[in-house]
Amino acid sequence: MRICSGEMENLLKLCLFLLCFETAFTVQCILCPNYKDGECVHGVRTCTTQPGEACMIRRSWGEGGIRNLLSAESGCMKSCKLDEKISGTLTVHTYCCDYEDFCNDIKYPIMLP
Repeated sequence: MRICSGEMENLLKLCLFLLCFETAFTVQCILCPNYKDGECVHGVRTCTTQPGEACMIRRSWGEGGIRNLLSAESGCMKSCKLDEKISGTLTVHTYCCDYEDFCNDIKYPIMLP
């Protein structure tokens, strides 16, 4: 099978388009399984979303509201859904985003539903 230069050029254009299409819908997220005092306990890493995933940050706070952050975790999550659960004085808030790299940084303000 011989491929002429016009076909080769079209094949290269198609490959470039598919590569751009695949990377256009991925974002880099902060990956930290455990925060303490607003800092990642074992150092911040990153993850790249796959199809169907978004960046996620889950924060838990107790009595005294958001100023009393008890724990937090962040990373890439499949089928991530914005959520807030309240049980007594404990509030657990999950925030999902995919609009820009590192949109799940703990330094960003909490977006309530």
